[in-house]
Amino acid sequence: MNLKITITSLFLLGSLTLFAQEKSEVERKVKTSQVPQKAVNWMEKTFGKKNGISWYEELSSGKLSYEAKFKWNRRWHSVEFDRSGNIEDIEIRISNKELPDAFRLAFRSYLDSAYTKFKVMKIQEQWSGEAQALAEAVKNGDLSGITIRYEIEFYGKNNDRKDELWEGLFDREGNLVRQRKIILRPSDNLLY
Repeated sequence: MNLKITITSLFLLGSLTLFAQEKSEVERKVKTSQVPQKAVNWMEKTFGKKNGISWYEELSSGKLSYEAKFKWNRRWHSVEFDRSGNIEDIEIRISNKELPDAFRLAFRSYLDSAYTKFKVMKIQEQWSGEAQALAEAVKNGDLSGITIRYEIEFYGKNNDRKDELWEGLFDREGNLVRQRKIILRPSDNLLY
């Protein structure tokens, strides 16, 4: 009996931690010369010397990183690096139709159970892993050495709360890994 209560308590505490997080992000465009050389070198080696890359310095929930944003193979990409220039992940913008069927069903089930009303705003396939494995995934399509997840931004509304913007990170089976409420700065939602 005590073990059951302890397990239930741990589950509830974990759930509260999972849903209590907030995402507050500030980006500013920077010159390539302001980005760690290690990140620039990885981008050139992996994607080739490419025009049209915009670099950003990002402060998200107290963590500084650098992000390269560009269009490659007709898809929007963002590649994130830590402050030392080590790659963290690659995110590729995809449509709802490109999600695997099983994932789409699990994700829809999650939304139906957690919200009375919802609207998906953005879907990104997120690749993470070692730098070399990520480079192989980009160059050769070899996804065997990387972890693939889906980062989805959506508005969700419950009976007891207002419509809020969320970012959810889901594994390939559609299980929620992390969810954060997105805090918009006043300038992000100006009224005209």
